[in-house]
Amino acid sequence: MSKKASIEKLNALHDLITNYYAEAIQSGEELSSGTLAAINAHLKNNNITVDLVEESPMQNLTFKLKELMKENRA
Repeated sequence: MSKKASIEKLNALHDLITNYYAEAIQSGEELSSGTLAAINAHLKNNNITVDLVEESPMQNLTFKLKELMKENRA
């Protein structure tokens, strides 16, 4: 039987996934609806919430995600 992953390995994997998603969004490339859904699930599963302030970088990121989701639905 294999052993469970260590906390260090799980943290490293979480960090890699988070960085991958951040780079995907920042690249400006078109993201598939599956990728957008995975990013949203990752944020939700990690209890990531945002209080937007007008003209904040996070507001711009949220706007970009909404626009990408609209484009993928069309």
